Amino acid sequence: MPKQDAQMQRKVEHLFLAEKFFTDESFADFDRVRLLHNALPELKVNDIDLTTNFLGRKMSLPIYFNAITGGSRPSHKFNTELSQLAAKLNIPVSSGSMGVYLRLPEETKASFTTLREHNPNGFVIANVSAKVNAQQAQAAIDLLKADALQIHLNALQELAMPEGDQEFFWMDHIKEIVDTVTVPVIVKEVGFGISQENLAQLFNIGVKNVDISGFGGTDFAQIESERNHELDLTYLDRFSLSTVESLLESRSYQNNLNILASGGIRTPMDVIKAIRMGATSVGMSGLVLHHLQKYSFGETEIFFTEFIKQLKLIMAAIGAKSIEDIKKAPIIFDGNLTNYMKQRHINF
Repeated sequence: MPKQDAQMQRKVEHLFLAEKFFTDESFADFDRVRLLHNALPELKVNDIDLTTNFLGRKMSLPIYFNAITGGSRPSHKFNTELSQLAAKLNIPVSSGSMGVYLRLPEETKASFTTLREHNPNGFVIANVSAKVNAQQAQAAIDLLKADALQIHLNALQELAMPEGDQEFFWMDHIKEIVDTVTVPVIVKEVGFGISQENLAQLFNIGVKNVDISGFGGTDFAQIESERNHELDLTYLDRFSLSTVESLLESRSYQNNLNILASGGIRTPMDVIKAIRMGATSVGMSGLVLHHLQKYSFGETEIFFTEFIKQLKLIMAAIGAKSIEDIKKAPIIFDGNLTNYMKQRHINF
């Protein structure tokens, strides 16, 4: 198979395997977190305000569609629908990794530019690997007229990938991109979480926005192990940090970094809990992609309309009239998480 065909084929395989391994169950540890209801909420549901500030832009909801697809014919369809749905909901939407575009621009650009074509006034995020240079990152931004850039960190995915990288010298690249490009930069894990030590490294080179993207949703080690017939790293699942653990890890940096959360978001309660733990907005990719693959666009729109209604109902139940009010709700962690916090010297 020619090299360019192999690269695009990998994108097709990612879509197929993401759906194959999708489960309604989340392993992000949100079941270990409780919020207490407010018996005296003193508010009207219709007065609840879901708007949030996303990198300086007012968005209608504290959610965004995260990076997952691009670079193939099937992903053109899904990026089009993701963009159209994001426009209807007035939320940000991210491309999948644009590395394939940087290598094969003519063959793949349409699968990415559809994000802007169908959402001309929306908040569109470009996505590149931490191994690209600032010039390549700016080219990705320019193609989409992007409002922000994600730099993804995917060491475990690369190690599980049959054709994956074996060298990981990324800090200088990240710093160069942050210092050079024309839009805000989000450094994003791809589903294995980020520790407080990593957050310190990123903060020290000028990073301001981090998507902690923990374990619990789309598992790229599982996906790549399925593709790799010589290596299986699926047994390393608890080697990763769950989304909840990553939010705890970010606790001491939440005054200095804008923390975004993703990884295994399945329910409106997951969103509310992530915000209570310090996220300013919550990303989802597997959930929306699953609905677009299994159901129609109209059915997916109905699902998210109901999802939004339930966000408001939960906020009413905890007495939160705004997104900021969510952070006042009483919170309880189970014994596993309190033990984790003790060993990692985390105060909540």
